[in-house]
Amino acid sequence: MPAPMVFISYSHDSPQHKEWVLQLAITLRAHGIDVTLDQWDLVAGQDMAAFMTTGIRTADRVVLICSEAYVSKAEGGIGGVGYERLIVTGEVIGAIDTIKFIPVIRNNPGTRKVPDFLGPRKYVDFTEDGQYAARLEELAREIQGAPATVKPKLGENPFKAEVIAPAEPVRAASPSGTTDAGVPILSGDWFKSQHDAAAYGIGMLHQGPDGSMQRFTALGAMELRFGLYSGLNKTQIELLNAVRASEIKTFGWPIGVLLENRDEYKPRPFGDGIRAEISIADDGDTSYDYWAVRKSGDFYLLQSFFEDKRAKNALFFNTRIVRVTESLLFASRLYTTLGVAPDAKVSVRFTHTGLAGRMLKSASGNRYLSTQSTSLEEVSETETVIVLGDIHTALVDEVRRVCEPMFMLFDFQELAPQVYEDIVRRFEAGEAT
Repeated sequence: MPAPMVFISYSHDSPQHKEWVLQLAITLRAHGIDVTLDQWDLVAGQDMAAFMTTGIRTADRVVLICSEAYVSKAEGGIGGVGYERLIVTGEVIGAIDTIKFIPVIRNNPGTRKVPDFLGPRKYVDFTEDGQYAARLEELAREIQGAPATVKPKLGENPFKAEVIAPAEPVRAASPSGTTDAGVPILSGDWFKSQHDAAAYGIGMLHQGPDGSMQRFTALGAMELRFGLYSGLNKTQIELLNAVRASEIKTFGWPIGVLLENRDEYKPRPFGDGIRAEISIADDGDTSYDYWAVRKSGDFYLLQSFFEDKRAKNALFFNTRIVRVTESLLFASRLYTTLGVAPDAKVSVRFTHTGLAGRMLKSASGNRYLSTQSTSLEEVSETETVIVLGDIHTALVDEVRRVCEPMFMLFDFQELAPQVYEDIVRRFEAGEAT
């Protein structure tokens, strides 16, 4: 194998500096490196520009002695160093990842160790005379392609015979809230199974004397689904603690309500997460809550209308605004507690059932509707994608996105934007109105 050819570029700072460069070149030649140096290769009458051009272009490696004066001259385009900069820059631009050029630091106490045209290249630091031998070996090994540390050969996988469970798939963050396979996140098997369990539970609570059950869509309830685009992997106790920390008790009966002092109602751990069912029938006063949190972070809730405790066949517009507001704030707390990043996307679906025959009213005398209209439609459903960290700033708009199409079913009922703003902001401040 022929000896590697090296061209040394430097500035004539002082006689002492020229002597140091000469001794470096002599030592490199003793290490089997064919060095080109002006002190022995450039003679009187020779074309200096041609010498520099040929030396740099034909060399395998170029060693640039980056003293403080060299860096200054290179940046200023001064003398032979400035000319060599033009040649080197052309090669660097042509192959930005080239390793041909090796900066060597010497007599450079300044902050700019190498000229800008070399970029952030790794250099060999000859600043300390006491480290000369070590740095010389480092430079010589680099030029000879003989690194002191050799990357070991890649071995075989010792576990290839074992069956490794596949990781939880990462969902695609499409605007429509679908997976790579085109299936809506909120329509997956887990959500379907939770819906079926909750629909059966609320149906049993409202079954007739003869055992007959009403259609699910005829029963007054709010169904809520949250689905993270990138799944978590939390334990059941982590999920329970997160729900505890996320409850908002402003309304009085929280989303994800916890009745841990009642054995029949307290949350239960399952293989895929935790669930709670609270089905109450007390002298005709019925109430139903079912919620579940999956280890991946998915959340499901079915909650009967609070209105049915107060008035027959009514839907309170302010109560619905409050409950939707609370649901979104619960999502923000839940996922923040579980350590989800603020830029995470969440698919959200609100489904309100049992609207047909109900009259839109106010829950209190403090708010008034000029007309009280009835809905002919049973169901209102809204699905959207939200960014976790934007929930608070976009809260009013997201609440309107859910409630406006539902209220429109009541003979085109519309509420002024300031009504939403007032109810939402008051709830954030701890007041349900």
